[in-house]
Amino acid sequence: MITFSTDTGLKEKDIEITGKLAEKYFKTQNDPNQIKVKEAHSKWILNNIPECLNIIKDDNTVIGFTLILPCNKVIMNQFLNKKINESELFEQIKKSINYDNFDTIYLCSVFIAPKYRKHGLASQAFVKSINKIIQNRKVKPILFYWAYSNEGKKLIHKIADIAKLELRERID
Repeated sequence: MITFSTDTGLKEKDIEITGKLAEKYFKTQNDPNQIKVKEAHSKWILNNIPECLNIIKDDNTVIGFTLILPCNKVIMNQFLNKKINESELFEQIKKSINYDNFDTIYLCSVFIAPKYRKHGLASQAFVKSINKIIQNRKVKPILFYWAYSNEGKKLIHKIADIAKLELRERID
C-alpha cells in the first residue's frame, strides 16, 4: 500500500534513507551550488518544516520523496536572478522563513524509484505538501523551481496547474 508521510508522519530512519537516495541521484556533495545532503539539514527540516518533506512508501519500503521549501519573494528573486545559489537559498530560508511569513514555495527536489514512476506519485506528494502548508492562509504563494531534468520540468508545470498557483523558473 502506498503511503505519504504528510498523512502518516515522518520517521527518522526514513529521512536517512531519503538522504541516501537524494545523494545517489543528485550527487550534491560534488556540486557547491546544490543543497548538501547533511544530517544537520535533515534535522532542521524535521524540527521546523516536517510537512515539506513528503516521503513516499510502498508498505515499509521508501520508494521516493518530494521536498518543498517555504520562502519569500526577496529570497526567491535573488535565486531566480542567480544572485544566490541553491545552497545559499536554503541557508537564508533557515534563518528567516517560517510557516507564518512565507509567500513563495521552492519546489526543491523529487525522486521516485524507476518502477514507480508515471503513476502520479510525485505530483500527489508535492500537492499534499503544498496543501498542508497553505491551508488556512489567505496568501496564494508563488511556486518556483530550478529544473534538474526535462521530466522534472514537466512535473513541476503539472503541479502548478493542479494547485492553480503561479510558477516561476530559474533558467541556467
